[in-house]
Amino acid sequence: MSVNRLLMPIIVITVLLGTVLGSQIIGIWSISGRTSVDMGELSPEDIKGWMTLQQVADGLDLSIEEVYQVGGIPADVSPDSALKDMEDVIEVSALREALADYLSGSETIEPTAEPAADIVPTIEVESTPTSAVTPAATVEAQHTGDGTGPTPLPEGQLLPADQIKGRMTLREVSDQCAVDLDTLLAALNLPPDTGPDTQLKTLIEEGVLDEVTQVQEAVAALQE
Repeated sequence: MSVNRLLMPIIVITVLLGTVLGSQIIGIWSISGRTSVDMGELSPEDIKGWMTLQQVADGLDLSIEEVYQVGGIPADVSPDSALKDMEDVIEVSALREALADYLSGSETIEPTAEPAADIVPTIEVESTPTSAVTPAATVEAQHTGDGTGPTPLPEGQLLPADQIKGRMTLREVSDQCAVDLDTLLAALNLPPDTGPDTQLKTLIEEGVLDEVTQVQEAVAALQE
């Protein structure tokens, strides 16, 4: 009995697709990257933006209170909050570093420390007189329009890639890190028509980017 020449490739493709889909359904096959992390033996370097504060605490065998204190996280933030949704509170990379220092013993928690809100007013008035602000810095600060942009840099100085924050826009990353905007969009696999004034945290919330470290790594490679 002869077999149609087109029938065999169709059968092979159908079997392969069925195997992949079946494996995903029963949990054998995963392409999300989440199953590659052992949540029972987590290290600070394994912390990802999709993890919650409670998962971080459990994975590092710390109390949730320790995670809050080390990261300087307000008490009203839910333990079920995903790190990628907390870019305004603390960057994922900053939390990794703080927890790594704490677990290595180089950082200690002061239980009697006053809340940051009580300390800031005293320091701000004394350490930054109005006369110290240069005209160039004033112009740069006004450029952001909402007062939430990154701290202006001295002329000729580049922002290190590891200092990129989620509140920054694509244009601010391009300007302060001296990276061509179109090249940056291509490195991040973003469409060429992506709005340059879009904040990184917005792209993360929309699932376009994974986390800020993705931008930091791309910029570091471009700066090299």
